[in-house]
Formats: sequence, structure tokens, C-alpha cells
Amino acid sequence: MKNKILLFFLLNIITNCVAQLIVSKPAEILVGELNFNTEVVKKFNIKSITLSKTDKPDGSVIIDKGAVQVYEFDKNGNVACYYYTVLNRMQKEEVEVRTTKKKKHSVTTKTVVNYINDTVFIYAFYDSLNRIILKRLKTGNYYEANYYEYNKQSQIIKEVRCKETNISNNKNNFILGIQNTISSETFFYTTLSPTQIKKSCLNDEGREYKKAIINYDEKGNKNFENYDFLVSWMRQENKYQYNESGRMFDCLKTRNDSGEIREHSVFEYDKNGNILTQHKFKNDELTDEINYLFNESNSLPKSEVNRENKNSSISIIKYAYTFY
Repeated sequence: MKNKILLFFLLNIITNCVAQLIVSKPAEILVGELNFNTEVVKKFNIKSITLSKTDKPDGSVIIDKGAVQVYEFDKNGNVACYYYTVLNRMQKEEVEVRTTKKKKHSVTTKTVVNYINDTVFIYAFYDSLNRIILKRLKTGNYYEANYYEYNKQSQIIKEVRCKETNISNNKNNFILGIQNTISSETFFYTTLSPTQIKKSCLNDEGREYKKAIINYDEKGNKNFENYDFLVSWMRQENKYQYNESGRMFDCLKTRNDSGEIREHSVFEYDKNGNILTQHKFKNDELTDEINYLFNESNSLPKSEVNRENKNSSISIIKYAYTFY
């Protein structure tokens, strides 16, 4: 009986530790499209996660365009490399189809569509505090890098965007050749209250071009951002709401750079804190209904199904893991 109680207690600890691999909270810097819980990645010694996507248009068969996203992690649970495919072109091909009917063989042809993809790579590098200090994008022979500096409060105080060349003969190795600075921004923070700060954004000429007011709740969660561009009419506002466990269940983003745009996301969670569903709206119109499925053995996501209303189709994404 004591052993059963101990086992039940240990299972509860493990379940709580693995909750919510995918984090819905806003991240300051994202390497890929998803924000992962580093503690969960470390707990399972996850080396990589591959997301393979297929599409099922209404009234049609499943289409596999070879679309994948791959996340590779370091031993600290950080995304070290993220790469994804981009459709380059479609190529039609006539192939022979052999059929047998009543012992008679016949050969016909059918048209097959081949999808040719390019791959985009993003590499991330971290300091001793697991803060991103460099994010480098590679597509073909082109490199674009973002360098980051921080203050003692781990707030970003400088971002430098560069175009670079690689002089290494080994494609898997990077040796910096020519580096040209595209832009440089610096950021200053003013504490207005225990839960509110002002962020001033300066361009490479040292002139303030954007300012922000950022609010936090009592638990330190960011719940409001308001960005104003000083030399234009553009603005952006983000509102976040959290449940009692500190998980974001509502995210509303509005901006006016190309007309008034409202992007709204609503999340639902299971008892372990995993995201069960996500509903996305654009200007109050439902665009995506995402449902997540999990492995029973470890509560890690195994697939997601997204009803894309705009495209009248369903996308199916399967998760595959490798471990250290």
C-alpha cells in the first residue's frame, strides 16, 4: 500500500513537471514559430522536434507538400537551430500506372504533382544566463544576423541587424567574412510604478522613433503593451489575460499599419496545463480552430489539427521527437 501511494505521488510530480511543453505567453525573442518550456525540454532530454504538415482541403484528398518545421535543442533546453521548408515551385509529372483486371494487364498514365521546397535555417546562440545574444538566418548563400545586448534586469538594451557572408568551406560551419550593419537600435527603460515601465526605442541616429508603455500584473506577467510611433500615425496595442495558474488564456493584438486590424487568440487548457484548443480570430472573424492531441505516456504533444476556415481546409501536424 505504501509503495502504491509513493508511486502515485511520483507520477503526480512527473505530470506537473511535463505540463505545457508549448508556452502561450508572449516571448521577447522567438527563434521559431513556437515558444517551448525549457524545463520540460530538459526534463525529457529532448534533442529535436519535427513537425510534419499535411493539408486536407474540403472535398479533396490529403495533400502532402513536404512541409516541415524542425527544432533542435541544446542541453539547456534552448532552441539552438530551427529550420523550415518554403514552397518554391510545383512540378507536374506523367507517371505510368499498371492495373490488372480479370488477369488482363493494362498501362495508363496519370499526372503527379511534385512540390519543390527551399529550406530556411535559423541558428541561435546564448550567454551564460540563457539569453539570446545572436540569431542568424540562412537561406541559400544569404545570411542575416541579429545581435542582442542586455542590462542587469535582462532587458534588451541594444539590437544590431547585419548582413553577413560565410567564408568557411564547410557548409555546416560559419566563419564570419564581410559584415555590413543594416540597422542598430537602442532601448531605454523608465520605471513608472512597480507594475509599469516606459520603453524608449532609438534608431541608429540616436533619435527616439517609438515609445511603449508596458504593464505587468502582481505575478510579473506582461498584461498590456502600447506602442506609438512618434513620426507617423502607426500604433500597436497588445492585451494579455491569465488564469489562476498564470497561463495566458486570452490575447488581443490591434494595429493600424494597414487599416485597423484586430488579432484575437483564445486558449483552453487541460488539468496538466497543456493547451487543448486555440481559437484565432481576425477582425472578429474566426480563422483557425486548433486542437492538440497528447501522448498518454508523457503528455507531450503528438499532433494538432487546425480547421483553417479561410482556406476551407484542415491542416494536420504530427510531432516526432528525438532524445539525447
